Order: sequence, then C-alpha cells, then structure tokens
Amino acid sequence: MTKGVVLVVDDEPAIRDILGFYLKRGGYQVLQAENGIRALEEMEKLRPDLILSDLRMPGMAGDEFCRIVKGSPATREIYFMLVSALDGAVSRIGGLNLGADDMMAKPFHAQEVMAKVDSAFRIIGMQNEIKRQNQQLTRFQDRMTAELELAAKFQLGLLPGLPGLAEGIRYTHRYLPAEGIGGDIYAITPLPGGAAVMMADVSGHGVTAALISALVKTSFESQVRLGGTPESWARAVNRDLSASTLAEQFATAFIAHIDLAAGRIRYVNAGHPPPLLLKRGALGERSTPVQLTGKGFMLGIQADAPYSEGGALFEPGDRLLLYTDGLVEVEREDRHLLGEEGLLKLASELPMDAERAADRLIEQARAFNDPVPFSDDVTLVVIDRP
Repeated sequence: MTKGVVLVVDDEPAIRDILGFYLKRGGYQVLQAENGIRALEEMEKLRPDLILSDLRMPGMAGDEFCRIVKGSPATREIYFMLVSALDGAVSRIGGLNLGADDMMAKPFHAQEVMAKVDSAFRIIGMQNEIKRQNQQLTRFQDRMTAELELAAKFQLGLLPGLPGLAEGIRYTHRYLPAEGIGGDIYAITPLPGGAAVMMADVSGHGVTAALISALVKTSFESQVRLGGTPESWARAVNRDLSASTLAEQFATAFIAHIDLAAGRIRYVNAGHPPPLLLKRGALGERSTPVQLTGKGFMLGIQADAPYSEGGALFEPGDRLLLYTDGLVEVEREDRHLLGEEGLLKLASELPMDAERAADRLIEQARAFNDPVPFSDDVTLVVIDRP
C-alpha cells in the first residue's frame, strides 16, 4: 500500500526520472507530466495528493498550472509545491502568492525532496483528519437539528390548540422559546362549570427543560382528573417533580381553578410571576390590573413544601393574563428592565380581541427592550370570560 500519490511535473525527463525514483523508493505512487497541460490530463485519470511542479515549462508554465489547480473547487485542496531554479525571497513569496502551499529551490538534494514530501504528507494527513472530524460533526449537528425540530413540534403539540374555547372561557397564547425548544408550558383542562389552569416555567433551556416541562404538564393533568383543589394539585406536582429531577432543577408555576358558577378563581402561586386580572378587560374597557400574588415554594425543591390558596373574583367580561418572566426580565443596553411594573402599565389598556391583545403586549415588550432581543423563553396566555 502506497503512502499517497505524487504528480511530478517538469519539462526535463531526467529530473522527472530522478524525482520519480526517490519517491517510489520512499513508498509513493508517482505520476509524471512534462507541462501543465499534460498534468491536467493525468489528473483526470487519477487525483494526486501532492503536486511537485517546475515553474518554467513550455506549453503551460507552473504558475498558470498552479492557478488552475488552486482555482477549481475540485482540486484546490491538493497540496501544491512549486520547484524553481530562481533563488531568493522574491521567488518564494511570488510562488506562495500564486496559491502554492510550499516551494523548493533548484538544484535540490534527494534528502531535501523526501523531507519536504514527507512533511507535506503529514500536513495532508492532518488536513484529512480535520476534514473527517468536521464531516462527523456536521452529520451529528444535522441529526441533532432534526431531533430538536421533532422535539419542538412535540412540545408545541403539548400546548392547547388555538383558538381555544373551554367551558365558557376563551384563550390564546404566544409561545417564543429562546432556543427553538424551551421550559415554558401551560395547560387548560376543562372541568364541569369551569377549567383547571396551569402555567409553569422550568429552570434552564433546551431539551432538559422541555422534558421537565412535559413532566409538569402530565403530572398536573393527572391530578386534575383525580379531583381536588389547586392546593392539592400543587402539592402533588411538587412531589412528582422532587422525586424525578436533580436538586438544581425546579419550576415556578401558577395553578388555578376557574369556577364560572361561583365567578371566582382559586389559585396557588408557586414562585411564579403574578398573573394580571383585568376587570372588564375582555370587553376592551380600561382597568387597573390586579396581581394574583402568592408565597408558595417553587416546585421540585422540597418534596413536602407547603402551599396555600388565594382567590379572586372572575366575572363575565374579565380577563386574565398569565406570563413567564422572559417577557419582563430582558435587560436593555441601559440596564433597565420592563419588569412587573412596566407590564402593569402596558396591560392596563388592551384591545377587546384576545388575539390582538396578545400581539400588542409582545410588540410593546419588544419595543421597550429594543434593540435587545428576548433572551429567555417567553410565554403569554390571555384568558377571557365573555
């Protein structure tokens, strides 16, 4: 097995023979040509790894031959060494400017030729290994991209369908993951005379956060089917998350029961940004938003953490805005944040149509942050009681 293929290009047969002799003895396969034209014909038969070419030749000189080889995408990676009787730095610099990878002066010694060829093949070997590793990395990245796209589609499938209508309420959402797939999730589960609502924000980003968010949603929906109250749902989801995740993984959450007959919301706020309740907001009337605050522990930190319920009226014409902290915690270039106070101002006057209201809030938040983009997952849910 040969070390590689070397194409020797020189108009003097004796030099071709001498170089060919030493190269073959060194373990290389040798091709020969008397000028650039014949060399190109040889290259169509067998692609060399290295070209040793004289500079001055009739028909097609080495400089033109070098430009052709280095100018073609199919051959530009072939290692090209010019051999020239011209001496001095000007000749060397001129040859390298043509695109040659190296130069060798005439007259040459056999040891010098073999040392340069062996050195060139070490470089060729390293380049081939880098290319091979880059190809593997590209294939891996392609697989990861495809898998992330599938995971993102799966995560979108976990969100309620839009437009949404459940037991006397209408809802819509805007979901903007920071990395294509994220840790935000929400659920609206119809119940007789109302609905169970959950919004959660899992720590971190990417696939791990998305998997945990799916666990939170599954646990919540399972508990709702068993009956109970927001407090019991929060306790159960917290136990599931504590048992299934690492110590540094947690989630904030807002868990609520909308009781249309009673005209009330009962909720647990587990360390989540407080949702905003807008009286008559679904009718397009301007109102001062009320924050649904709470002091519950984040989910997943302590298995037996206590939770307590809060409550508020939720009457016909009212609107509820749920969001994750990515909407309000973007730090602008002047180090200002929109924050909860800024969101209260934006939410005080929104269109009656829920779709337009959601779009306006996102647009206004972006305008406030400009030119800094959202850096965290952003989810906004608008729930109206007609």
